[in-house]
Amino acid sequence: MTFLRYFLKVVTERPVNRMNDTIETREIPNGIENVPGLKHHNLNVCGGPMSVYEAGEKGRPIVVLLHGAMYDESRFIWDQLFPFLSRDYHVFALDSPRHGKSRPWEGYLDRARLMDILHNTFIQLGLENFSLVGLSMGGSLSIEYASLHPDKVKSMVLFEPGGLTEKVDSQFIVWLYIKIPGMLRMLSRKYIKKDHAAIRKLLESIYVGGSKATDPDRLTSILEDEIKGRYKYGENDMDDWQLSCIGPFRLKWNLLDRIPLIKCPTLWLRGADSVLVKQFEIDRAVKLAVDSGTKAELKVIQNAGHILPLERPEQTNLAVKAFLDKLDHQ
Repeated sequence: MTFLRYFLKVVTERPVNRMNDTIETREIPNGIENVPGLKHHNLNVCGGPMSVYEAGEKGRPIVVLLHGAMYDESRFIWDQLFPFLSRDYHVFALDSPRHGKSRPWEGYLDRARLMDILHNTFIQLGLENFSLVGLSMGGSLSIEYASLHPDKVKSMVLFEPGGLTEKVDSQFIVWLYIKIPGMLRMLSRKYIKKDHAAIRKLLESIYVGGSKATDPDRLTSILEDEIKGRYKYGENDMDDWQLSCIGPFRLKWNLLDRIPLIKCPTLWLRGADSVLVKQFEIDRAVKLAVDSGTKAELKVIQNAGHILPLERPEQTNLAVKAFLDKLDHQ
């Protein structure tokens, strides 16, 4: 899965700020919590808390955003896309269980349980027909949900979803690592000791291709909140969704069998400099979708990596909106 590669990298390497060029990203203010008319819902779903951000005019087409794994949350990865889409769409951004303000949760949060939680969250929000936008784990959850509920999902935008391969790099090392007692909470114990400046440096290290954070202090503060949440509730660095798939030599499951079941038009997005989802993996996934009769297109954005919505927000925002607009105006 995509974040497994990132997990192994962050554990075994010192952060490196890759500079492929000196392209500047124009600063775009915003942030989810600064969106006019923002509503924040705290729902009780399937025995646990679900945090949902809502903005945009009711009656407009609905877009649901699902973030990635590990230290991601809605306020982080959708810092620029959520405000942008809320001008023309009715937008919801969910904090997955054990992320953001959706904590604490008890028990094992595997694929089946997450699908149940997502479905019941949508029911509580009264969402019947909507577009899904997901990054990494959020993209994978979108694929699985759309395959199970094709009548509800009208279109999807997938940023480098996990689950597109049979094994990951250094598969045995990753499996061995998670089996060592105490190692799954090593990062939170390490990061909780760092000050704001150190976390900001960590944030800046994951940007590639000369991209820069639009508001590094805001994003650093959000990242600090996520670190504190994982540490406070004794959560693992990796999600159960990730851990459930890791075998010693191969992944125990992937989503390649789910892709042919997708019935809605789908835009797949990849950062050209990403080391987490390989080009051949996403090419194969798109071909699977097309061969199954689904409208699918792939857009690769240069000078960007895995956190594409933050690295190249202007290009990303326009690509997502153009795709959604085209479908809603047909």
